[in-house]
Amino acid sequence: MLRQDEFLSLSKMNFGLSDEQSLVLDQVDRACKGIRPIEDKCYLQHRFNDRVGPAFGEAHLLGLPISKSFGDGQGADTVTYALAIERIGREGTGVRTFVSAHVSLGELTVQKWGSEEQKGRYLPRTTKGEKVMAFGLTEPAAGSDPSSLKTSFEESGGKFILSGQKTWISNGSIADLVIVFAYPRGKSDGMCAFLVERGSAGFSAKPIVNKMGLPTSDTGTIYLEKCEVAKENLLGPRGKGLSVAY
Repeated sequence: MLRQDEFLSLSKMNFGLSDEQSLVLDQVDRACKGIRPIEDKCYLQHRFNDRVGPAFGEAHLLGLPISKSFGDGQGADTVTYALAIERIGREGTGVRTFVSAHVSLGELTVQKWGSEEQKGRYLPRTTKGEKVMAFGLTEPAAGSDPSSLKTSFEESGGKFILSGQKTWISNGSIADLVIVFAYPRGKSDGMCAFLVERGSAGFSAKPIVNKMGLPTSDTGTIYLEKCEVAKENLLGPRGKGLSVAY
């Protein structure tokens, strides 16, 4: 427990923003104000707002917390990114969901767990908005409980073969690159994470329509029907998918 003098010392800490942080957040604010009229219209029409990605990409915000070494990464610190997400959320949960799924769940996971080759291959394009990311964890019978996932993989012909289904995935039907979690076939441990590209043999996705909420956000179901994934697209150490998921 903090002593009174320690608490008073903390209460006097300066949490003011630097000039650089303020400039970034001003940029976020301008992008948010620009997307507002479109978001309002899409919400009233109950349809996906397909301008969020391009608008934030043009504002150089799709790689905000990503290293400047990769494409349009801005190298923003955690506080700046958190404040940016807070500001984006004021424009609607649909807008914030796109950014969170693409950046927080997608890019940051690749930045933390990806090999240098994987980061160099994907992050330059995702930070520029050329590829949209999604996080494929939730399943019809498992929800978001990793221990109950049914999606499985086996190895054949020098590739991983994934079989299963993911649902209620934010950006699911529009994603070009999905982080997918699966267990070895017939096992309930040793989960692995994979970077699965749209266009891979056995990969398909469709949007979930008539939702009660998030009308301007894409939510999709992903089907993996003996989906072929290259060995180099294993994300993180083999058998450490649970750590990647969290």
